[in-house]
Amino acid sequence: MGKFKPAKPKGKKAPGKPGAVPCVIFLVSAMVLLSLLFYLVMSSSSK
Repeated sequence: MGKFKPAKPKGKKAPGKPGAVPCVIFLVSAMVLLSLLFYLVMSSSSK
């Protein structure tokens, strides 16, 4: 039977993903724009 050893972390840490920040900004701005659009549609229909 083979012996199993626990996995050891490597010495160098992987750098953070640089594309995460623009993606988050895009998603937040899209949600704000959709909310604004729904608000304008609902407010114009109630008049």
